Amino acid sequence: MNQAKKDYIFYSIVIIFAVFFLTSTPQIQSTNQSFIIGPTTWPYILLILMVFLGLYGIVSTLIKAKIMKSEEITAVQGETEPVRKIFKLSIPIVSLLVVIIYVLLLNIIGFIFSTILFLYGITLLLGTKKQWTAILFSIITMAIFVILFSVLLQIPLPRGVGVFRAFSLFFY
Repeated sequence: MNQAKKDYIFYSIVIIFAVFFLTSTPQIQSTNQSFIIGPTTWPYILLILMVFLGLYGIVSTLIKAKIMKSEEITAVQGETEPVRKIFKLSIPIVSLLVVIIYVLLLNIIGFIFSTILFLYGITLLLGTKKQWTAILFSIITMAIFVILFSVLLQIPLPRGVGVFRAFSLFFY
């Protein structure tokens, strides 16, 4: 089975999953109407976003498949791209290790620092060439998460210990 068929199957499963739970979402009971984002609003937002992203994935896969057919790329045997490795480990294994380190550091250095370091490392690992792009992406994404979860949804985030806790108290 080629990659395009796998992508079609995956995106179709995502859409079916989202539509199934969209039909179940109205059954959620709302007990407290004091917040703008209630218990039914958040699932609606996420599930509708999943449907749109699934449709986008199907369309982009279709476009890529047509481009590949029109160009009729014929790869010569032996001219494959070398596999990127870090410390003799493949990129998915290194990504998994980075996620484990992130989870371990979350309670020690807090959400702010650990998330910035995690996002910076992952963006570099995935191939971002510009340092400033990775730094700005990390800081902006962390700020959005703090505003969304800590301020809007009032979900407590890990603050860390010692100096890190004192620093995080300035923000949330």
